[in-house]
Amino acid sequence: MKPWLAILVTFGLILGCIMIAAISGYDISIVMILGTSLWAAIDSSKIELRKYQSGISYGPFVIFFAIAFLWIAGFPWYLIVRYRIKVGTATLKNDLTKAVPQANQN
Repeated sequence: MKPWLAILVTFGLILGCIMIAAISGYDISIVMILGTSLWAAIDSSKIELRKYQSGISYGPFVIFFAIAFLWIAGFPWYLIVRYRIKVGTATLKNDLTKAVPQANQN
């Protein structure tokens, strides 16, 4: 997902919460934030987010809390990284144990 589209989706969700609150009188923004954070946590496990180079390549537990507490930036960031993984443009982390040659022991 292009960054501008991820930001547009995020603001669309915020606008939807504002509209529902105006119509019904119930603020569902906390439910939306927790729901999208939970979805991202479960999805990050499925797409194996930890294998990729990213500032958010953590496990589901960390992803949930990071997005829940920093939703306005974390959710679009997750959408962008997820899109890159899905289309195959994300870079895998280098395995440091394979990258460092073993010293000769003589």
